[in-house]
Amino acid sequence: MRYIFSTILLFLIYINLLSQGSYHVAGVVVDERNQPMPGCHVSSNGSNTITDARGHFYLGLSDSKPITITVSFIGYNKFDTTLVTQGNHHLRIAMNPDNVALQEVKIRGKSYKSAANHSREVIDQQQLSRQITGTLVGSLDRNLGFNSMDIGASASKPVIRGMGFNRVVVLNNGIKQEGQQWGADQGLEIDPFLTEQVEIIKGASSLEHGSDALGGILQLNNNSTLDPGISGSVQLLGKSVNETAAGSLLLQGAGSRLFFKMRLTAIDYGDYNIPTDTIVYLTRKMPCYKRRLKNSAGQEQDLYLRLGYNGDFWRTALSTSRVWQKAGFFPGAHGVPDILRVADDGDRRNIAYPYQSVEHWNITSNTTIQTPHSSLSIDLGVQQNNRREYSQFHTHYSNQPPPASDADLELDFLLRTWSGNLRWNYKISSGHTLTFGGQQQWQNNASAGYSFLLPDFDKSARGIFLKHQFDSADLFHFNVGIRYDYNYLDIAGFYDPILFSYLASNGIGADEASAYATRAQAVKRSFDDFSWITGLRFSPLPDFSLAFNAGKSFRAPTANELATNGVHHGSFRHEAGDKNLSSEKGIYADLAFEYKRGSREITLSPYYYYFSNYIFLNPTGEWSILPHAGQLYRFTQSEAVMLGVEMHYSDKIGNNWEYLINAEWMRNHQKESSNYPLPFSPPANVFGELSYLIQSGEKPGIRVSLNAKFAAQQNRIARNEEVTPAYTVVGADILIPLQLRNISPELIIKAHNLFDTKYYNHISYYRKIEIPEPGRNIQILVNIPF
Repeated sequence: MRYIFSTILLFLIYINLLSQGSYHVAGVVVDERNQPMPGCHVSSNGSNTITDARGHFYLGLSDSKPITITVSFIGYNKFDTTLVTQGNHHLRIAMNPDNVALQEVKIRGKSYKSAANHSREVIDQQQLSRQITGTLVGSLDRNLGFNSMDIGASASKPVIRGMGFNRVVVLNNGIKQEGQQWGADQGLEIDPFLTEQVEIIKGASSLEHGSDALGGILQLNNNSTLDPGISGSVQLLGKSVNETAAGSLLLQGAGSRLFFKMRLTAIDYGDYNIPTDTIVYLTRKMPCYKRRLKNSAGQEQDLYLRLGYNGDFWRTALSTSRVWQKAGFFPGAHGVPDILRVADDGDRRNIAYPYQSVEHWNITSNTTIQTPHSSLSIDLGVQQNNRREYSQFHTHYSNQPPPASDADLELDFLLRTWSGNLRWNYKISSGHTLTFGGQQQWQNNASAGYSFLLPDFDKSARGIFLKHQFDSADLFHFNVGIRYDYNYLDIAGFYDPILFSYLASNGIGADEASAYATRAQAVKRSFDDFSWITGLRFSPLPDFSLAFNAGKSFRAPTANELATNGVHHGSFRHEAGDKNLSSEKGIYADLAFEYKRGSREITLSPYYYYFSNYIFLNPTGEWSILPHAGQLYRFTQSEAVMLGVEMHYSDKIGNNWEYLINAEWMRNHQKESSNYPLPFSPPANVFGELSYLIQSGEKPGIRVSLNAKFAAQQNRIARNEEVTPAYTVVGADILIPLQLRNISPELIIKAHNLFDTKYYNHISYYRKIEIPEPGRNIQILVNIPF
């Protein structure tokens, strides 16, 4: 701890040195709703500056002469004031809109990219509403460096630069989303219609958000500032591939101080179509009647409510959400292959055994306090994630009796999480900003069901960080930061006397039977370490910039990596943890070249990671002694290297044509004699889209787009993975803006996999059992604002 206090002391001394000078004027600029205004031009006696993402500015003064402060921004009346008093000045400047000059100018501080040097993309509300596919993650799959790990047609989880599961952090209004994200069969419990802005931050981002953000961050916001009055929208979605019927209602309003937001969403879908008549599971052919994947139907019901208050110097909001999902599993691959279980039952929308249900509750409080020199953000959250897998009671050993109640509940995970984040941003001088923050999290997981996979555990995690940013006009942006994390895990042991009796009765020695019957050993372990990052963005020309980041990362093993031990039908294998795993440590570096001139935009982003002890699930080559379990997969560690490059090119041709190309290539391997690649590695792929705008006068025009995605053959595979063939999938979009009296609805028609191509996604959940991706899908989306 002495190193932490020494670091803080050095930063405080540094602040004092930077703050020394004659006089200064510091302030915060807000709009008519008391929201920070980034990008305002501030001038005083020949000195000029721009307000930052939080609306702050700082002007240094060399003498005590009277000064005139002028603040301007397009669409707002110019603000002028003269200061005659000697000394420092701290101002709060409220801008008034010029309704005559520009009615539609709106400033939202949250739309500014939060990671100044990282490779990142921001997708705004309009783009999101037009790209909805039924899952939030699936809607983002076209973005550079981002991949969707699909679980059928209606669930998915994020993969950034080839990393997913516990190496990608999902931030929902500032709070880390916590579910059973370690499982390959568990999607992201987020209402696909709810999010108003997404920021994809690529590369290790553990400094401010914790040690899990090795691959990157998916930052979700639905806290935009509201215009006075009542407004809302209705969204209707239909999909042909699984007969999806979905609807979402948004109602929101704001007064001079109070504001509210409410959303209700319902989704219902049937078994989805696949472009094949048979699949192969454990070398056995399984029929797919009517080219549908039996029991892949599901339902979802979501609720969101947000209440808030805008003060003169502060803003606070309290939100609650409930996401409930129920979805079936393909019965032909749940345990031992059985053709009888895939027989057509005549009902496309029923959800039979086996299936899963998930209920995720979230209560979040977000408070921001603004002063002329600083801003303080406090985020508090409580989450409860209850995931249940149901399968008609069956036993892998004859002496296991059925449970007295809820006999068909195979697995039950109840995860409760309490989170708190604090972030203080202080403007030291015109070019220097200091950020200090910390997080605290507590977790409790309780497991139940007639099968065993993961024991009960308690977890405590905390971290603090310091970051310094330096801006030199538009030429340089430099930051450096350090973070300390401490994690503690208390995992309960679990002994299965029924399994011991079964193994002993089959001639297994007492010692070996007892070892297998000890499904989890009690573990109490702590992990702590420092991580750091440094970054530089250099913009020598108005059209060109170069960014560089480097740092050291740290990730503590999770409970499932330390203590999982059981047959998980949802992942088609026996998984076993290792209580002796050490913390995952690595170093990384990336570059980002950006060129923007007019409508043309080019980016090139190479990256490199080295891990001294990367944790992954490795097939051991040993057969599990548990009945019907197959091969044993055990979490292990190895030196590993990841590298890749991302490229983006977009431009316009004349006034009507637009095109974009996103391409990525990555390579990884374990640094052992075998040099096997790591599992779940996306292949090289290219996405291209060509759009034509049919303009009609001043009214919004019809947009027609044709797109295609090509993925190369993935033959660099981990042990026991299958080579995935190359594929090309073609799609099309039509956006038709409408005008009905005082409302402007949009009709969006999308087609995916137009030619009903049979192809496999290497990182999809069902790839392991040879189930191809969904077939042709025609989707109709209607957005009706009011």
